[in-house]
Amino acid sequence: MDLSIYLITDDKYFRGRDVVKTLTEAMEEGITALQYRFKGRGTRQMYEDVKRLLPVAKEYGITFIINDRLDLVLACGAEGIHVGKEDLPVEVVRKVGGEKLIVGYSTKSLKEVEEAQGLSVDYLGFGSIFESSTKKSNVVGLEALREAVRISKKEVVAIGGIRHHNLEEVLETGVRCVAVSSAILGYEDVKKATRELVRTYRDFFKRKLWLG
Repeated sequence: MDLSIYLITDDKYFRGRDVVKTLTEAMEEGITALQYRFKGRGTRQMYEDVKRLLPVAKEYGITFIINDRLDLVLACGAEGIHVGKEDLPVEVVRKVGGEKLIVGYSTKSLKEVEEAQGLSVDYLGFGSIFESSTKKSNVVGLEALREAVRISKKEVVAIGGIRHHNLEEVLETGVRCVAVSSAILGYEDVKKATRELVRTYRDFFKRKLWLG
């Protein structure tokens, strides 16, 4: 499970775009995880998308997560699912999906991070770190992210408003995993946007290693 550069889809970025082609471009250029998340596509279309995307994800070693829809996860054989407080309870997801299923869970405060330590989940999404154009949520900020990383025994994935220009300050908090949408899908040239984000991420850790 590598969630370091975690792309989350959103309906608004796919008007007039081919879903499979666009996401394949991002996978080719270095994302490490993909969350398939759509609210406006029919179940049959989502099923067909996922069945076409999964072989690509496997080829590039990408962790493939489906948002909320346990039925699609089971039907397609995806690696994981991401849920929040208003979705299926984690214990139900775990019982039906089994112990090998990767389960992610959304948290929006430090209190929720603490509460989630007792849940049978593999990682926590935490945010919104900055204001986000994708999903309206309270902004928690960088200091809360730093504290979430400190107190959580589970992998923390920072989410919300993370882009090329602020990626390094997010990573300075100690978090190793970042989730993005607009930083990649908000650009016409998805390949270039992905390449630049991946480069920024890798360069940050190369400098850290060099500085000791």
